[in-house]
Amino acid sequence: MKKRKAEVAEIQITNNVNQNVLNIITPAGLDFDNISANVSENIGKIFCISKYAENVEYGWLSGLCNLEGTSTVVEYRYTTPDRIQKVIDKRISDLKADKETKKEESEKQKIDVAIKDLKKMITRIVKGEPVGYVNIMLHVQATNANVYESRIKRVKTAVSIAGSNMRILKFRQAEALTAISPYGRPNPTKVSNIGERNMPISTLIGGFPMANAGINDINGYYLGKTKNNRIARVNQWLRDKDRINSNWFISGVPGVGKSSAAKTIILKEYALGTKIIILDAEREFIDMANNPLIKGQVIDCSGADKGRINILQVRKTPKVTSEDLLPNESINDYMEFDETEYGSSDLALYIQQLRVVFQQYFNTPEFDFRLKALLEKCLIAVYKEFGITWDTDVANIKSEEFPIISDLYNYIVKEINKEQDIYYRDLYRELEALLYSAAKGADSKLWNGYTTLDSNANLIICDVSGLLELDENVKRAQFYNITMWAWQQMSQNRNEKIMLVEDEGYLYMEPENINLIKFQRNLSKRGRKYEAGFMFITHSVGDVLDPAVKRFGQAILDNSCYKLIMGTDGKNLEETKEIFNLTEREESLLSAKERGKGIFFAGSVRIELTVDIRTEFLEIMGKAGGR
Repeated sequence: MKKRKAEVAEIQITNNVNQNVLNIITPAGLDFDNISANVSENIGKIFCISKYAENVEYGWLSGLCNLEGTSTVVEYRYTTPDRIQKVIDKRISDLKADKETKKEESEKQKIDVAIKDLKKMITRIVKGEPVGYVNIMLHVQATNANVYESRIKRVKTAVSIAGSNMRILKFRQAEALTAISPYGRPNPTKVSNIGERNMPISTLIGGFPMANAGINDINGYYLGKTKNNRIARVNQWLRDKDRINSNWFISGVPGVGKSSAAKTIILKEYALGTKIIILDAEREFIDMANNPLIKGQVIDCSGADKGRINILQVRKTPKVTSEDLLPNESINDYMEFDETEYGSSDLALYIQQLRVVFQQYFNTPEFDFRLKALLEKCLIAVYKEFGITWDTDVANIKSEEFPIISDLYNYIVKEINKEQDIYYRDLYRELEALLYSAAKGADSKLWNGYTTLDSNANLIICDVSGLLELDENVKRAQFYNITMWAWQQMSQNRNEKIMLVEDEGYLYMEPENINLIKFQRNLSKRGRKYEAGFMFITHSVGDVLDPAVKRFGQAILDNSCYKLIMGTDGKNLEETKEIFNLTEREESLLSAKERGKGIFFAGSVRIELTVDIRTEFLEIMGKAGGR
């Protein structure tokens, strides 16, 4: 029986040709004519940008540098200010003369706008901004004529959308290819002169594609999208040369979505393990805390038994050091007494804070230097009765082992009965009268008792809405008291991420409560040393820049590496425009007051952002704050 020969199947493997790799490894053939520059198998033409938009935005070059099948070269040639000023002066004179010949009002107004823009450029030159000539060349290529024609149309459309025009470098294709090639020589003058246009260096640098590329932080969370649909992925705990803290400043008029944006940030930080403390003046965060998925804790800070902060409980306060100081600052900007008087003990540091609290609470001219000194003397004596002296470490003392207001009040009453000197007896009586309400009267519910505001929850809502109905002096003193407690939470563990959120920030920026504003300034500066962040939410940037509070309010804005400026109008829009040097597009964006849209800053990065909120998050947030 004959054996059959094995049948061998022929297998053919076909790979798609990678045209880019082929072009790299294949010796290139170059072919030129008056309007073409063909490289190897690719046909192409080289263009230059001949006209630019009058007003450009950040990242404006991204639309020109990321075109399919197109190589882009950007050249910048610095020139002396005097030379370009002469060019601009001549151009303004020509435009003015041209305006006289125009009959249509629309044409005249276009010329007026052009003159205005040129005058702005002169102002920037006079202020010292470098100005030079920019030349942008585009080499459009394709492997066949049909693809090439389609690609040319798309490139022209993209250039037009960018507010620009382009023209072919006719009779200059060879020189242009030499200049555009990475191995070529510098661009010959006869090529550059065709496309060169004068431009301030800030406009050029701000136009680079990476200037509007979104944010993609390592270990960050998704916050929203830019106008070009690039993502904003934010990690507020990231540290680099221009992001040195985790502070936020969020502003916007009611109805633009700032509360929803803030809640989005808070929920995502909470999910990542950050402890959040919120001072809630309008009960906007309570629904969120009560959601079964969150299990936060809501504490009534306006007199409830479970929300009391004993004003006399000494809290361990981190010492201010020279590292905390900025240039031209002194330790007295933070501390109200000379360190050498009592040293830097826990009690000494806390007594200086008590001075402020009682000053806010009494708020009367009668509480002068005599009564201040006497009150401090009484405080020292009462603390001593409870075993607390300058050398005591208060970290291990239980809350019920501290004196309360009634202990201080009773001590003063005993001194009245014991004092023989009429002058001092009268002083004690004045002090007793000032403390009566806090110890025995209407305000005793607020302060006279041991601290009960003690929560291990990762989301704590301090409901301060009830304080808004109290006397101004009581409200201010309690705001300061709560903020002191929050700072103690923020600074007690350098390895725990904690963020303090102040909603309706304007309530904490009253000129009459300058000590609270100063305290907020201090914690906004020092939080970065304790892995702590501070979020300040308000209606307008003017709330922190009012002349009466600007000295300390400005620092709250400046010390925020993260800013989300949302819709606004009127005077506040003008102030915002001046502070942040808004472009016309940015000004238009804010004035439109579209919900969820704003300008987002992360260090030196600046983008137009639309905050993206999932439906599930909206359900967790609840309805407080509006719809």
